[in-house]
Amino acid sequence: MANAVPDPSAGTIGLDTAAHVGMSVSDLDRSVAFYRAPAGLDFLGPAYTFRTEEVSPPDVAGTEVAYFTDPDGTNLEIIAPRGGFARPG
Repeated sequence: MANAVPDPSAGTIGLDTAAHVGMSVSDLDRSVAFYRAPAGLDFLGPAYTFRTEEVSPPDVAGTEVAYFTDPDGTNLEIIAPRGGFARPG
């Protein structure tokens, strides 16, 4: 069955590959430097900061994102969330 729910007791969830992985970070510039230099990941352009007129609710303005591609071709998103996107605490 193509749409069957994987059985966790089987030890696998049936995931062969990932197309996109997102990671929340507290310092985008530091994280970009880490993944760019030692890890050697391909940076897919400049980091981006969301502006108030682009997001809802407006308090998430200032959220920063950057994208890389790992050696297997998986897109990696690094996000430094602000406002309603940020985790409490």
